[in-house]
Amino acid sequence: MVIVTDEQLRKPTSFVETGADITEIVANLFRELKEFNAYGLAANQLGYSLRIFVMSMEPLPPICVVNPLIVKVRGSQIREERCLSLPGIVRKVKRPKTVTIKGLNQYWKPVRYRFNGMQAAIAYHEVDHLIGKLIIDY
Repeated sequence: MVIVTDEQLRKPTSFVETGADITEIVANLFRELKEFNAYGLAANQLGYSLRIFVMSMEPLPPICVVNPLIVKVRGSQIREERCLSLPGIVRKVKRPKTVTIKGLNQYWKPVRYRFNGMQAAIAYHEVDHLIGKLIIDY
C-alpha cells in the first residue's frame, strides 16, 4: 500500500462504529507496520479515515487501538521524531513523558495502556495523526 502524504492527513478521522468489520483494515495496518519497520501507524496514513492506530512495543507484540482517547498525561520530554507521511523530515517535538490511552482493541474489547518515554511519544504521535495534526505543527 502507499503511505498518504497529502492534505488528506489534515482531516480528523471518524470514530469507528462498535462492531464494524475492521478486520481487513487492521490486517493492512499491521502488515504495513512490519513492512516499513515502523513503530506506529495510523489508519489515515493508509487512506482510511477511521480512528485506529497500531503500534509496535517490542519486546511485546504489536497492539491495535480503536477509537483511542488520551485520558491522562504527565511530565514532558523532547524527542526527535520522523513520520512515514513526511519523508526526510525530522522534528524535535515536546510531548508528555507518560500518556494513558483508552479505547478498544481490534476484537472490540476495552483496553487501557500507560506508555512511558519513547512509547508515550509514539502513541501520542499516532493519536495526533487521527486528529489531523503532524510533527511539522510543533
